[in-house]
Amino acid sequence: MPTKIAVISSLAFRDRLLSIAQEMENIQLEFYIYKMPDETPQLMKQIKPCDVLLLSGTLPYLYAKPLLSDWPIPWTYLKQDEVAISTSILSVLANQNLQLSQLSIDVMNAQHIKNVFNDIQYEGALPFIQEINMERPFDQIYQKHKQLWLNDKIKFVITSIHSVYDALTADEVPAMRMHDPNSSIIHCLEQTMALSKMTKSESARAVVGMLEFSQSTEDDQLVLQQIVEATHASYQKIDDHHFELFTTFGHIQNAFQHHLVESFFNITKDPIKLTFGYGGSILEAQKNARQALNFATPNVVYIMNENKELQGPFPNQPTILSLQTKDPYILQMAKETKLSPLNISKIMAFSVSRQSLQFTAVDLAEYLQVTRRSTERILKKLVEHGYAKVIGEEMSYHQGRPRAIYELNFSTYH
Repeated sequence: MPTKIAVISSLAFRDRLLSIAQEMENIQLEFYIYKMPDETPQLMKQIKPCDVLLLSGTLPYLYAKPLLSDWPIPWTYLKQDEVAISTSILSVLANQNLQLSQLSIDVMNAQHIKNVFNDIQYEGALPFIQEINMERPFDQIYQKHKQLWLNDKIKFVITSIHSVYDALTADEVPAMRMHDPNSSIIHCLEQTMALSKMTKSESARAVVGMLEFSQSTEDDQLVLQQIVEATHASYQKIDDHHFELFTTFGHIQNAFQHHLVESFFNITKDPIKLTFGYGGSILEAQKNARQALNFATPNVVYIMNENKELQGPFPNQPTILSLQTKDPYILQMAKETKLSPLNISKIMAFSVSRQSLQFTAVDLAEYLQVTRRSTERILKKLVEHGYAKVIGEEMSYHQGRPRAIYELNFSTYH
């Protein structure tokens, strides 16, 4: 399956990236285009299920930064560096027959330009340099470039901001966009694909859990089943009070992220101890989980990682998964599809928890813990309103109709 990359970029960068990416295999680009980079946070809310997010430059990255700490999939961005700056300056000098002192340049970090000149031991007159500041309106940068040109102090502008380039060219001020070399873009795409694969590999790491009941009660089986479902685990019974769970790192992270762990402790009044162990092998993870159990306190979760670091207790402030939501996006979907906001939230969590973007009704039914018929009714409503689409059929070696393969068609990263 190709790596599906969501790209937030300008229209000009999209065209360039498409021309470069067509030479690469196993890559699928989905674009979210801004007119101004400050639109990036809003575009992030529109991203449909994908493997990894690529921000096309430092500016969209800086606008996205407050959201990235909680972003559920891997992300990266194309950094402006000395290579892009030196390539752009060389292009102007070679094609425009100008002196460096006749240029005006805006960059994310002025030190990068100084590094370029230091590397080539240049000691002549410098170009006019503007360092981009997030607090400074882009129009001020544009006006500074234009004023230098009107005063005949410069002959050409190199800008890192696409909207500034558009404004300058509209005023017939000679200008070019900062030029990222093809090799840098290819390298960035390769790194983005590698990041996606590495994250999937990390998510598939084996995790072992230890569940200890203080005494046998009628609620034990219900608690065990809830934990197994929330963490997508298999289990084995050690004795009447101890069970061993087997799952993956990705499923554990998803359970914590979507507050699926807290509800375990509300089922019974009797104390429960729950720990998880991470490791390079199942045996190591098993050993760490058992060691963590020695430090565990009732009704919270502790984790022992491969570095023998005890993490916890989780959660620090217990919360219960709300049956209501104030998210207008989810409420609008619920109104259109006649599905409950809770079901839509669960479908979003289902999407984020999976490594594959494609799924069957059986996959979703197992996650929602409802019948296949109920799941097919949910999917029918999503398809009818354009929130999901059928992309194929699963080959079947048994009698009966083939299973449809679905892909969600709405943003699940809320």
